[in-house]
Amino acid sequence: MLTHPILDQLLEMKLIGMHRALTEQLQMNDPAPMSFEERLGLLI
Repeated sequence: MLTHPILDQLLEMKLIGMHRALTEQLQMNDPAPMSFEERLGLLI
């Protein structure tokens, strides 16, 4: 996945909280136990 362009776009749109949350999600060691919906909920 091309995360850097996505992170850059979030900053350009001034979605600082979503940028921070996505960065945290990407740094998680094992995000697999959570479903896509659960991870999306954390971002929102």
